[in-house]
Amino acid sequence: MEKQNLPVVVVGAGPVGLAAAAHLVERGIEPLVLEAGASAATAVRDWAHVRLFSPWAEVTDPAAEKLLAPTGWLRPDGATYPTGGDWAERYLQPLADVLGDQVRYGATVTGVARAGRDRIVDSGREEQPFTVHIETADGGEERIAARAVIDAGRRGVRHADR
Repeated sequence: MEKQNLPVVVVGAGPVGLAAAAHLVERGIEPLVLEAGASAATAVRDWAHVRLFSPWAEVTDPAAEKLLAPTGWLRPDGATYPTGGDWAERYLQPLADVLGDQVRYGATVTGVARAGRDRIVDSGREEQPFTVHIETADGGEERIAARAVIDAGRRGVRHADR
């Protein structure tokens, strides 16, 4: 498979990962968002009761808003300050829902490497796609070929080769 036909894997379905996916869609590039949790913004939901220090106008992304607009979504009053729960439920989860099958839940990224390359065999590695290693919610393992990887996860990913 040609590298340009592969998705760009985005690790994490939080605010940064979902905004990155929206920008990829805007540019005609297929994203594949991998989220370890069972829903979008799993980490944000851990502090759902906390009010953000920024108003709605500063915590939504223009590319994401364009994706959401056809669904009838309207950004809440830009001057008000959402809680983490408001942000997750009223913006981040709807954005993940719009992305549909381009978001996979229960997919923990355990490593990233260049296909067929390691620290010793590196000739031509720039031309090779990435291999993303994931553990699924049921304990299975999978490998996904990607043209690029954006690490927007809160824990980071172990990179075997960059």
